[in-house]
Amino acid sequence: MSGWLRTCRGAANFRFSTNRPTVGDTRVQKTLGSAEPFMQDKKLWVAITAHNPLSRLECLIGVVKEYSSYPCEVLINVYVNYDAQDSADLLKSILERVSNKTIEIKVASPGYENWYLTWAHKTDLALAVLNRAADFYIYQENDMHLSLENFKYWYKWQPRLKPLGLEPGFARFEKYSGKRVLFDNYFPYSLTRVTPKIWGDRGFEVSKILVLDREVNFFVQLANPYYGAMILAQSDAEKYIRTASFDPELSYSRVGVRNWPIADRSSMGLAFESPPTPYEHRRCVPVHRTSAGYEIYDVGLIWHEDTKYSVELERQHGELKDCATMLSLD
Repeated sequence: MSGWLRTCRGAANFRFSTNRPTVGDTRVQKTLGSAEPFMQDKKLWVAITAHNPLSRLECLIGVVKEYSSYPCEVLINVYVNYDAQDSADLLKSILERVSNKTIEIKVASPGYENWYLTWAHKTDLALAVLNRAADFYIYQENDMHLSLENFKYWYKWQPRLKPLGLEPGFARFEKYSGKRVLFDNYFPYSLTRVTPKIWGDRGFEVSKILVLDREVNFFVQLANPYYGAMILAQSDAEKYIRTASFDPELSYSRVGVRNWPIADRSSMGLAFESPPTPYEHRRCVPVHRTSAGYEIYDVGLIWHEDTKYSVELERQHGELKDCATMLSLD
């Protein structure tokens, strides 16, 4: 099998075409049988890091409110820094007014200060996993919006990509000047050759994974898999809590040239645990064809409620490009 293509249904001759791609194989859909109601009888365990939560309260409220549309039981644990403990009761009452899910405010011990607060949930996560408290486990920062559509996409594709040693990922974006800016992956990625100078002088070849689907044409792997969150099914969560990625210090050995800082490493999940050859990590994002070319499908984009990274990119590069223009055949 070539280094740039893997497929969910064996080897295939995959080439870009100027013709409109065919829709998914309906025979595949028939073999799946009748679909059960989405997330019926499922449970989510969610951890959100919120440093000095009242200082960015509207942002946290928006993130928590996303879960009100989830048609399942959700336990939301909000981890606040020790110095914010006096606001815990007020924060709980505010969030309970805007959410129909169970809210718990967890005050971290003094050792989890500054960026280390992003690791305060790990002991609770391990206990929840070992006790099989939920079906899925989510960690996210307090400015990352994981919408129901985002989760539906992950839920659909996680079991399909897992046999390949891969998982559905997301690309973070900010809303800035009427554009969606892919600030973590702000590179003009080529789908046909190595994109130069992604990590210093080191280039990156975008791997592509062909799938049969009516909406997603294929998956691609971007250079930076970070999205300020992670989602784990029970079986993967059991693996995660036993890996180096679960340790705040040992996790550094996994990220390589990406040099993720301590806060970013808290949401690694299994991204860097034994990715299949030739992939550099496990996370892939969905791509579909439009009249203008190829772009990341909306469900694979996750909103970062801020503009600070886009402002800095604009300072460095001038007028910014929208995410719809970041993939090309050149």
